[in-house]
Amino acid sequence: MLKLLSLFTGIGAFEKALERINVNYELVGFSEIDKFAIKSYCTIHNITEDKNLGDVSKIDIKKIPKFDIMTWGFPCQDISIAGKMEGIKEGTRSGLYYEGYRILKSKKPKYSIIENVKNLTSQRFKIQFDSILNDIKELGYTNYWKVLNAKDYGVPQNRERVFIVSI
Repeated sequence: MLKLLSLFTGIGAFEKALERINVNYELVGFSEIDKFAIKSYCTIHNITEDKNLGDVSKIDIKKIPKFDIMTWGFPCQDISIAGKMEGIKEGTRSGLYYEGYRILKSKKPKYSIIENVKNLTSQRFKIQFDSILNDIKELGYTNYWKVLNAKDYGVPQNRERVFIVSI
């Protein structure tokens, strides 16, 4: 059984995906700050709020139990074409990437899956996207990435996202 750490959890789409493909997992913790997302997450996944590690920037890494897979979709507001497109910088919402990376670097689980907007792979953010891939590669991971569209998977929505799977 995989032990899962979920960051920037939202309502737990990664967890729902694992359930749908019959992957058994144990949640060691999740990180979410939006009170409505937390309530929804706990209801959908039938867990208690005490599993919430809270603000990702305040997580004490030493208190995170060992885990096999880390799923994370750091905020996209500074990358999205609907946002300011200022990029991934310390102190911005999208700059929370560095908090996820801090945990990945320290804990080095077997697997990492990142999800973000397609625009991260655009020419405008090529240097930052390549930097993310390089950061993770330097930790010893092999990266695989692809842009997928929800409409190709039975969802009535044109929603393109990049997924980075690191092993």
